[in-house]
Amino acid sequence: MSAVSLGRLGLITLTTVLLIISLILCVVALVTPAWQTVYLAEFQAEHQHGLWMDCTLNRRHVQGMNNDLQCTYKFESAFYEGSDYSESVHAEEEQHKFHSWHGAVLTFIAISLVSGTVGLCFVFCAACIRICGIVANVLLLISTVCLATALSVFFINSHKHEVRFVHGITMTYEQSKGYSFYLGVASLICLFISFLSSVPATVLVFLHDRQQHRPNKTFPKDQPITV
Repeated sequence: MSAVSLGRLGLITLTTVLLIISLILCVVALVTPAWQTVYLAEFQAEHQHGLWMDCTLNRRHVQGMNNDLQCTYKFESAFYEGSDYSESVHAEEEQHKFHSWHGAVLTFIAISLVSGTVGLCFVFCAACIRICGIVANVLLLISTVCLATALSVFFINSHKHEVRFVHGITMTYEQSKGYSFYLGVASLICLFISFLSSVPATVLVFLHDRQQHRPNKTFPKDQPITV
């Protein structure tokens, strides 16, 4: 097996592994609520604010009170209506609204996941069909740009005053980035490296194909000179 063939298979394998890891991390980041977290000391409760779901973990050890993580969708009109946590809802009501930038982030992440998944299929075929390598490059680039845009939109909006700070009864709390956001960042890093490795992989796919179809050069045998 030639060096070109080994390099081609190695880079395709690297691209595939990194892309799968990136897609898994992105899905986990999407479905988890801890994009922003804040601990409200007045209510002894930790609030996790996601893109489409918010959760509350009550840390008060009161007999008969459920301390499990309770979640609700941002699309709901009321947050924990009639629950034990209703007293702290109005203090951070703004955090539980579904804003237009939430929709933008979700849209870009969805496009990134679709492009990455389809790109993964073309990466699998790149070793046999060389044009698939080019299509995979384009799809991975789109996926990377969309995910980077999604994280940028979230980062910018999360630093707005009305989003970053939560007002309690007597205190003001600052939200911090949660593990979901950092999973998204890790997904972007893996996706970007996957795209970078896919480019030379495609080049080697074309070089390997050219070697396979290159005609063997033969020199004519010496012919006797006749007069």
